[in-house]
Amino acid sequence: MEQLEKNRMKYLPILFVFLGIFLFIVLFSSTNYYAFPFTVNLKIELGYPGQTVIILPPIGRISAKTHLMPFILGIELRSVELSLLKSIVFTSPEGIELVLNEIKLSAKKIMVFYILKLMGIGLSGSVFALLFLGVRDGKRLMRAAVIGALTVLLIATSIFIGYDITGFERVEYEGMIEVAPWVLDLVWQSLDQIEELGTRVQVLATNLYTVLQQVENLGPVGLVDADVIVLHVSDIHNNPIAYSFAEQVIESFPVDFVMDTGDLTDWGTALEAEISERISGLDIPYLFVSGNHDSPHVLRKLGEIPNVIIVSAQMEHVHGLLISGEGDLVVNQPLPEPAPINDLKNFAEEIKVKWQGVEIKPDIFMIHNHRVAKNIPPGLFPVVVYGHSHIWGLEEIDGTVYINAGTTGAAGIRGFQSKEPLPYSLSLLYFQFDRERNLVLRAVDGVHVTGLGMGFSLERTFFDHSRNIQEDVEMIR
Repeated sequence: MEQLEKNRMKYLPILFVFLGIFLFIVLFSSTNYYAFPFTVNLKIELGYPGQTVIILPPIGRISAKTHLMPFILGIELRSVELSLLKSIVFTSPEGIELVLNEIKLSAKKIMVFYILKLMGIGLSGSVFALLFLGVRDGKRLMRAAVIGALTVLLIATSIFIGYDITGFERVEYEGMIEVAPWVLDLVWQSLDQIEELGTRVQVLATNLYTVLQQVENLGPVGLVDADVIVLHVSDIHNNPIAYSFAEQVIESFPVDFVMDTGDLTDWGTALEAEISERISGLDIPYLFVSGNHDSPHVLRKLGEIPNVIIVSAQMEHVHGLLISGEGDLVVNQPLPEPAPINDLKNFAEEIKVKWQGVEIKPDIFMIHNHRVAKNIPPGLFPVVVYGHSHIWGLEEIDGTVYINAGTTGAAGIRGFQSKEPLPYSLSLLYFQFDRERNLVLRAVDGVHVTGLGMGFSLERTFFDHSRNIQEDVEMIR
């Protein structure tokens, strides 16, 4: 019995030291850090198997088995500083590298400070455990403090050395079930191209500058003798470069107003809607119909911009043209999943029924989804403009010209993730007065920036009654 008591007195403090270390880590490891321009919360919990958990309110959480040690590493997005995020989004190409370097530096500092804090927590936990047992000997407390700090350092080093980033190839998702495919696809594709993304941004920024200079030089050459010129953009998807593209076209061609057929954002959040502030700098009317990736947040933000006109069922009179359109069916839904195909066909039928008996019809009808546009019968409107498919297209059927602007934002971040990046594309519509002083479409330009900004092409199609003449007026490679 006496030997048992001696063993208890010998090993109990050691047990309590480690219990104190782990208890304090669980209780006090939660810490907020500012990470340019995000505030993130880092937290460590006991758990097996070892995982990294990323929490993105309100979407859900992603977890992956990334290490052997029985700890769960938690990273939660707490807040975003909008003003700084906007300054990053609108950074000039020359400043992108500085921004990326600042982000990397912030991440390294956070890791160092967090490990130091954890060592302090381990030290405090081990000392507290001995004090709880009634130990007051200074040397024993000092040894416990050293053991606590070194234990945490050893754990952190083991996790770092054995950390397996490929664990995110087998992620688990908890949250809104409808969002799961989007989140998992984003994780997998980002993981595949994480090393390429920064390089692609740099290459694009450099090449696009040269291409836009070429657009500027091309502008005055070969313009159609038009009375009204309209710029058609679509599917910007949060890409600030799309605005630079549009701005240069507006400066190079005498554009009278812009039509945007939706998907200005990816998730329709208020944060994403901040990017729309650049529209006010265009200084010409900007007509907008919503896409499936937009939301009431986006529409409210756009409604605050003086030169924006939200097109929704009513007819707008702009520079002599009558324009109408319809917002996307799912704009008020919490998720950007497109409406079912049958609903889209029924929507097109409703548009047909609404306008078929109307004497004065719009010159241009704006809609987002290409499936709705293609089901609007020829002859109902002179021009139908749309997007959604991210593929530029143009066709004339029985007196109606159908124009798909493709994606002026190159599909946003998804465009970078694809093996073959989508081109930045938009359309220019040229209208002339006929003998009855009605504005009629005479030509359409398809403008494309391809190959990460290394190629620029402009394809012009003329319309003269039933005659179509298609020619390339400029090709720069």
